Amino acid sequence: MNQRDDHAVRDHYAFPAWAWVALAVGVGLIDVWGCRYSLNPDGISYVDLARHAIASGPSGLVNGYWSPGYPALIAPVLRLMRHGWITAIPVLHLLNLAVYIVSLLVFLNLMRSGQSPEPDVNASQRGATALGVAVFVVIAIQCIGLGLLTPDFGVMLLVLLTVRCCWQLERSAHSWRAAIGLGLVLGLGYWMKAILLPLNALLLLGLFTLPPRTNRARAKVSLAAVIFALSVLPLIVLVSGKVGHLTMGEVGRLNYAWEVDGVTPFVGWVGDSTATFGSPVHPPRILQAEPQTLEFAAPIQATYALWFDPAYWYAGIRPRVDLAGQWRVLKQGLYDLVSMLYVEWAVVAGLLALWLASARRPDRSDRSHVSVVIALWSIAAAVGYALIHVEPRYLAGFVAAGVVVVWQGIAQRAPRRAMRLVMPAVLVALLLSLVRNLQQNTGGFEPAYRPDYLTEAEQLHRLGVARGDRVAMVGDAFEEYAAFGAETPITAQVMDSIGFWQLPAVARSALQDRLAAAGVKALLANNVAPEMRAEGWRILGRPDSSNLGVFVLRP
Repeated sequence: MNQRDDHAVRDHYAFPAWAWVALAVGVGLIDVWGCRYSLNPDGISYVDLARHAIASGPSGLVNGYWSPGYPALIAPVLRLMRHGWITAIPVLHLLNLAVYIVSLLVFLNLMRSGQSPEPDVNASQRGATALGVAVFVVIAIQCIGLGLLTPDFGVMLLVLLTVRCCWQLERSAHSWRAAIGLGLVLGLGYWMKAILLPLNALLLLGLFTLPPRTNRARAKVSLAAVIFALSVLPLIVLVSGKVGHLTMGEVGRLNYAWEVDGVTPFVGWVGDSTATFGSPVHPPRILQAEPQTLEFAAPIQATYALWFDPAYWYAGIRPRVDLAGQWRVLKQGLYDLVSMLYVEWAVVAGLLALWLASARRPDRSDRSHVSVVIALWSIAAAVGYALIHVEPRYLAGFVAAGVVVVWQGIAQRAPRRAMRLVMPAVLVALLLSLVRNLQQNTGGFEPAYRPDYLTEAEQLHRLGVARGDRVAMVGDAFEEYAAFGAETPITAQVMDSIGFWQLPAVARSALQDRLAAAGVKALLANNVAPEMRAEGWRILGRPDSSNLGVFVLRP
């Protein structure tokens, strides 16, 4: 590549690095502002775990299903925010933004870590910062989004830190220190999300089999493995004590039972007559068989106890290997992976275009195994999720790691003249993809915006339902955020909403009396027919024409 071409490539990316980072932060702020009051069922369980930790100490973070890393991160924020959810929820989303920014900086460091001293190769990297910012923001916003109160950005950060530690094993003069850091980061991964325990063990096995190019590589990988084992052992002991048997966490077993075996998922398990999958040890109490009405006020105290500790309510379950079910789930998982790549079309097409716009250098031979191991690790994560259940947010960190590996390969190639046209085209495609996503997935930009669930929580209090009062739900309770906002725990549930409304008025009144006898103060239901006002239902309208019905029960 001649000096003229080098100058052309350089001029395209004359903006300083901080300007690109500021652009990414601005996009994050837009997303956070639009979804500052967003809630999700998993997030409510994590918030409840954090509140348990505030009330009872670190032991409140131990749960058979949920990992403690994210609730431990948000617990200090909740302790400081003593002005109610109207302040706390937006601040939790800002915490997500902070992790997003740190992840971006690590990702940019990885994108630039393959810098080559050869001028003609280095020219192809003039756009590393711009490309890195664009790719990261697209992956982060499209796969996760800042509206979820989940550990997914934490997982993304730890995956990227893992990649950095792996390369430092080979490239740093302090590779023993890098080995210690790798072990600690891998251990933190398990504290953040249980599936990272087997995946990180697999990574260490890969590094031992295909060691980095450094002196005493296998000894350093072994040191990382020892530190990893020591860092995960305390949590294994704590979770096993909580569950009652040796386990790294019940999330894998339960999701296999739900997704592959077809056991009734998520909302408590009362077993069946054949005991095909075992017998429940802690089933919810059945208040009425038809329509099935469950009560679960004790022993777990949470906004929605059935989803706060599924490991407790599904104790006794024995998943069975079902080849037909596994094949069905795997086909769906592979389809979801392809769909995810389709959503990330700009990233996939952009990397392919950049590869074609560069040429292999015959005088270079990169014999490093680290990139191969990282690529195989990311593929293993995708396959592991495909065997059970795929959601883009689960794999965002591994997608980012795969992008870094591909870019490292591109960065070592010689750019063709087309690079000065391809790189801007890739950046434009990424921008268009991102703008479309922001338009579709954000809302609530008005400064005075208040979410329905906080408005409904205030109305519940005005109807006489006080903080701490128990409520019951007719139908699905996963997204009944008004109960969360009002701090009125859901302790009973009519599982069949259609069956409830089809009951004669006398039978419905009898069921309501049973709920009142179980300590329930109010019954909640979505989309209640207007004629139910005659039975005493209060109907709280919503802007989207749906409603929340409230029936205050007699003591």
